[in-house]
Amino acid sequence: MTFLKVIQWVVWKDLITEIRSRETLSSMLFFAMIVILVFSFSFSMDQDAVRELIAGIIWVAFAFTGIIGLGKSFTVELHNDCLEYLQLSPAPKGAIYLGKMTANLLFMLTVEILLFPLFVLFFNLDVVEEIGLLLLIFFLATLGLSAVGTLFSALTVQIRAREVMLPVLLLPLAVPVMIAAVEATRGALNGAPLSLYSQWLELLIIFNVIFTVASFWLFELILDS
Repeated sequence: MTFLKVIQWVVWKDLITEIRSRETLSSMLFFAMIVILVFSFSFSMDQDAVRELIAGIIWVAFAFTGIIGLGKSFTVELHNDCLEYLQLSPAPKGAIYLGKMTANLLFMLTVEILLFPLFVLFFNLDVVEEIGLLLLIFFLATLGLSAVGTLFSALTVQIRAREVMLPVLLLPLAVPVMIAAVEATRGALNGAPLSLYSQWLELLIIFNVIFTVASFWLFELILDS
């Protein structure tokens, strides 16, 4: 199989598995909706606090929801010894990584697109003019989380306490992504000029390039270990 064919096969396999089970998306959506409801009731009477904190609230929901999806990324491969078959496969391990990362990215973006209208509704946000820029920020930040999270999901899949170890390992490394995402989202929601927060977008792009390449090369060592 060619490199691109392997990526397509892995993405297609994960999508078909999710369509049949609906386990990952349903658990991600359920958790995120609980987070939205808790925060909406907490700040329902204080609109000033909402304007200051909404960007952080959005990314708390997105990040922890994404961790749930990332945690299930390689867990499904444990059934019927599928992980062993991936390890023995002659397919390029980098292509398997990119396929898993792309599938995780699609799952996370799908949940974010479904959830963001709820943020708009519950927190009374005006995002019509900034929606294109917000989608770009969501994509760049989610790509960074997916790139690093896919690697750590493979690293922790065979650990007994993997549900605990994944966020413990992932969140410290994802701090630059979270800070940049929150600051860029806050600037976009407040209607600030792009020049005031463009450096955060640049940080997201640099992070994505560095950690996607590093994860690509490290994935084979982790998968075969």
